[in-house]
Amino acid sequence: MLSEVAIAGIYLPPFFIYACVAVPLFLGLRSLLARSGLLLRVWHPALFEFAISLCLISIMILYV
Repeated sequence: MLSEVAIAGIYLPPFFIYACVAVPLFLGLRSLLARSGLLLRVWHPALFEFAISLCLISIMILYV
């Protein structure tokens, strides 16, 4: 797990860094899911996307 990161004298929490890295991963995964048609088959697409984003951030926190 990362420790605090200082950018221009401002300390940023590690969660912010993980979230910034997770955004491009999430957008790529979201486009793949939309093209495959999986987002049309889930009950609540927004909730499904939110759960995927939380899973991505959790995986990065655990394994990076």
